Amino acid sequence: MPVQHRFECVTCGHRIRTTGEDSETARQHARERGAAHVNDAHADRLADSTRWPDELASDDLLVGEAAYGGLHGWLAPVDDLLVCADCGYYFGRPESPDDRRPVGEAGLVCLACHDRRVDDRSDSIERATDAFFR
Repeated sequence: MPVQHRFECVTCGHRIRTTGEDSETARQHARERGAAHVNDAHADRLADSTRWPDELASDDLLVGEAAYGGLHGWLAPVDDLLVCADCGYYFGRPESPDDRRPVGEAGLVCLACHDRRVDDRSDSIERATDAFFR
């Protein structure tokens, strides 16, 4: 099952989503895409900075422990994977009710939305079958 990492540029809010066979591969993709974004979108800030080179290398971001911290002030982790794709419920709450636990492999949804999807699909199949036999 592929691993997905999501980060957001702290300067402009641009989202960087990467996947890989394992966490390290996904992190490497994030390094590359993150450095490309910063180099393209924030070249003026890099040029004005004495702390950073004029162009970031992919290894300048997401290195070691910084992968889950502030990422040197350019990228921050985004916990979208903890949000229901249908209703937006945040799964990170410790007091989550049972009908809001995350389910599904293709897209993370809460149990209530999953049940609604199943009911909607069943109703749709029933209507299509009735229409076919008429």
